[in-house]
Amino acid sequence: MSPPVTPGQQLEVTIERLGFGGAAVAHHDGFAVFVPFGAPGDRARVEITEVDKRFARARLLEVLAPGPGRVTPRCRHFGDCGGCQFQHVDQATQLAAKGEFVRDALVRTGGFDWPTPMVVHHAEPWGYRSRTQLKLKATSGQRSDGSEGRLRRRERLPAADAAVAVDAAAPPVLGFHRAFTHSVLDLAECPVLAPALERGLAEVRAAVAQLPRKQWPYQIDGAAGTASASWAPDLPGLRKDLVEHEVLGFRYLIEPESFFQQNRHLVAELVRGAIGDERGELAFDLYAGVGLFSLPLSRRFTRVLAVEDERRAATLGRVNVKANGCDNVSYLRSTTEQFLRSNKERPDLVLMDPPRLGAKPALPLLLELMPTRLVYVSCDPQTLARDLRQLVDGGYQLEQVEAYDMFPQTYHVEAVARLRRR
Repeated sequence: MSPPVTPGQQLEVTIERLGFGGAAVAHHDGFAVFVPFGAPGDRARVEITEVDKRFARARLLEVLAPGPGRVTPRCRHFGDCGGCQFQHVDQATQLAAKGEFVRDALVRTGGFDWPTPMVVHHAEPWGYRSRTQLKLKATSGQRSDGSEGRLRRRERLPAADAAVAVDAAAPPVLGFHRAFTHSVLDLAECPVLAPALERGLAEVRAAVAQLPRKQWPYQIDGAAGTASASWAPDLPGLRKDLVEHEVLGFRYLIEPESFFQQNRHLVAELVRGAIGDERGELAFDLYAGVGLFSLPLSRRFTRVLAVEDERRAATLGRVNVKANGCDNVSYLRSTTEQFLRSNKERPDLVLMDPPRLGAKPALPLLLELMPTRLVYVSCDPQTLARDLRQLVDGGYQLEQVEAYDMFPQTYHVEAVARLRRR
């Protein structure tokens, strides 16, 4: 049976809900239609742009009647910038959607029975981002074939026959990727950035302008700490430095390129939620980064083993351990899988905060180890649900899952799951 819509067709639809991935969800003759920038309850006119066997994508042409949660976006770049997807709906609507993202993943992907709404922890939804990655147009823009994306080497050459003309005197185009493309949007403001980072946009742009175009970096990393912001790589007048964060009384030193939980308003509550009332003799902190969870665990456990593969993060983790006097924390530079294969101890607790792809390669080794308790911190509901199913099938009981709105104005959501060996 062929889909009931075709590209270019215009429809009137009612937006039903926000979808994981950023688009809103509507239906036409029972066929799913994904509409970016739609709000639940909107009556909208849309145009079909892409048709698949199971769904269609559309662009929003007009809001005929707004839904109850629709608001005016705060940022002038919203809709053009690819950084935010949900500024057009209020916080209550976002929180309800994010709780459903986690609950739906547990039910559909994990096969868990979860009939109750998900608890979603939240805080101030603006000025929260303490880290950013800015792009420069030097290597991104319109290609010779008319598409948008990272330019080929020949397209960057300022030659007479080059496909893209380069104005050496033009000011830097500095910002984030535009929505649905890899071209760069020149950023004048960003209300989700910590104030020190937002103020620094003009300084970074001016510093880059002092460099020859061929020396422009593709990406500039920024981090805001308790006192100031720092940028990498070094730029004229802006020297890269460490920044300091304070969480639950611990001081963390990080580089602009370091991974650290971005939401400065909610990070302490995330750490409290992950550690909970856990206590014991030995804890493993896997994918430990710079020690966000390792240091607070040191107050609850006689020994803590922190495991981190990335060299700079492991080095900073050791620095943070020493700076905070946490002598019972040992930092090991290793992949989680290598560590678990060589480990001979059984901990009371394993806390893990894996990357977006999840912890699938490590799960068989964890199921051989069978620690009494597991805490899984995740930034992707789908991989979390997949991994939890394997852990529960392997002998664990899922006791609790709660969501954390670490990324307001976007579709991303963090979750903390707590398990106990049966």
